[in-house]
Amino acid sequence: MAIVFGGRSDPTVPPATEPNSSPRLEDVMHLDFDGEAAVADRASALRIALNQWLTGLDVDPNRVYDVVLATYEALANSVEHAYAGASGPGTLDLHAQFVPATGSIEVVICDHGEWAVHAPDSTRGRGVPLMHALADTTAVTSDHDGTTVRLIWDAPVSV
Repeated sequence: MAIVFGGRSDPTVPPATEPNSSPRLEDVMHLDFDGEAAVADRASALRIALNQWLTGLDVDPNRVYDVVLATYEALANSVEHAYAGASGPGTLDLHAQFVPATGSIEVVICDHGEWAVHAPDSTRGRGVPLMHALADTTAVTSDHDGTTVRLIWDAPVSV
């Protein structure tokens, strides 16, 4: 796991008054987990870590709720679907970034398995629509290398 906190060249100058006020790489906060076991207990631990990280960055609690719920749905899908036919658990990656100057949050969840298709069932299939409802932008891509879910929230919650 890596938690990276950025900083400005001159912390006494507010970001909006610096000459190019677009976010620079060092102004972006990152949370990275690579090669995590794709098992339910680990997905739950990642959900807790994401919640604590966003809360520690003073992100609006309503936004934290949406980000954590949508991310957990993607993690749970990786655990349940990506390695269904495998002899053991596979791995997944979780990468999150937060840009304090804009309030934008991006979370990317990747697995390296093959999507398991289930028979239609009226009690299933709500995770991806929920991700779409909670995030400003949701993209799910699958290929022979696995599945990637990218969730983006463009701005802070308006109260």
